[in-house]
Amino acid sequence: MKLSKSIFVGIAAVSLLPFTAMADGDQTSWDGKAAGERYAASGASTSDRALSDDEIRDIISRSGATGADTDVRYIAGSETAIETTHCCENVDEQIETRTEIEETTEYIDAVTRREITQPVQRTLIQPITQEVLQGSVEDITEDRIYETNRLATRYERDEVPAVVENYIPQVTTETVEEVTETYYDAITRREIIQPVERTTVVPVQRRIIRPVTETITNEIRYETRTAPVQRHSVEIPATIENVTEDITTVTEEQITERVVPYIATRNVYQPKTVTTVQPIERQILRGTTESITEATRYEEERLPVRVETVAAPQVVENITPRVTERTVLEVEDVYIDNVTRNIIQPVVVTTIQPVVKEVLNGRTETETRATRYETETLAGMTNSVSVPDTVVNYIPQLTEEYQEERSESYFEAVTHRDIYQPVHRKIIQPVEIRKVTPKTETVTNATRYETVRASLVVLNIGAPCNCQ
Repeated sequence: MKLSKSIFVGIAAVSLLPFTAMADGDQTSWDGKAAGERYAASGASTSDRALSDDEIRDIISRSGATGADTDVRYIAGSETAIETTHCCENVDEQIETRTEIEETTEYIDAVTRREITQPVQRTLIQPITQEVLQGSVEDITEDRIYETNRLATRYERDEVPAVVENYIPQVTTETVEEVTETYYDAITRREIIQPVERTTVVPVQRRIIRPVTETITNEIRYETRTAPVQRHSVEIPATIENVTEDITTVTEEQITERVVPYIATRNVYQPKTVTTVQPIERQILRGTTESITEATRYEEERLPVRVETVAAPQVVENITPRVTERTVLEVEDVYIDNVTRNIIQPVVVTTIQPVVKEVLNGRTETETRATRYETETLAGMTNSVSVPDTVVNYIPQLTEEYQEERSESYFEAVTHRDIYQPVHRKIIQPVEIRKVTPKTETVTNATRYETVRASLVVLNIGAPCNCQ
């Protein structure tokens, strides 16, 4: 198929100016560093559908570029279409028929067996005579006993604290300055040459139309039809009855108590008083103070050098720009598919046959009748007990008394010391005064790269959609 080529400017190119600057600035904001990198055009310099000189001049005139140092680059576009147009659509239905049986089980409840329970409660009465011990407690108190215990004398002496030393310096200070002058170089004027390379990028898009045929199989469409219900019935049998006796025997005791008295415990108390005497002697501290004067100490301290710098004047910068320009046309091919679609539609028709099957759900019923009561009395019984021996507890009652006999005495110790330290200190302060020597320098900045991107230019290639 022969491609017919037509050139026109799209809606995106209606407003071509001003350009979009990717790196720009004024002559006072340049800081001597390269702004960005030099624009490197991607793609190849040749193509199977290369632009002619007239087409290149027309694109440059429409974009507003200067046309100086023009470089045409062809970018390899994707083979995937950016836009798809549906021209024709043919639908073919493929029908498949199926039959399914849907069986449902229905349960019929019926009592096929009955279990009957006859409760019988039989009570046995047992008379019992129970002997119970009744113990008593007897208390006896003996005469009180007195005892005296005298301890050794205990001395309580005040602790002697650590001597508190009060260090009292007597300082005399003398300050001396040593002044020197130095000079340093400072740049007060800078001549700056700023190379600028400005690249104007014109994006060109060639929209190529190509015919495409595709076949699509849709998801299966399911249709369901329901047939009349079929039922299978079942017969119900007669009920079977079974009677069972449930006998429960309960024995009840009728207890009669008889009390047997006896002495279980005898408590013997022995009172006793013990007196403890503690002699105590308190020794009290009497603190004293002493004063000491040490020999005079001479010190000399040399301080770090203090630098007093005369501030340099602000640098005066003069920027001279040197501008070079070039134009880059970036040509990219994109594709638009005109699609003719053939659709296959599978259809599955399913007929459902409902079948109801009756199943007998036999259950057993349990019945409990009223309880029948019976009573029987047994022969009497006697439970005898033996009397235990008397428990004798000897309980001493001890009373303790504590007495102190106190006395006082005094002792002396040094607790405070004043120390006087005469000090003569000499302080030397070196001072350096730094003055300015003005200088002028010439600097050539790194090349500043500016990239200006123009609006998109669109070229249409190919025939439109034609569907019969």
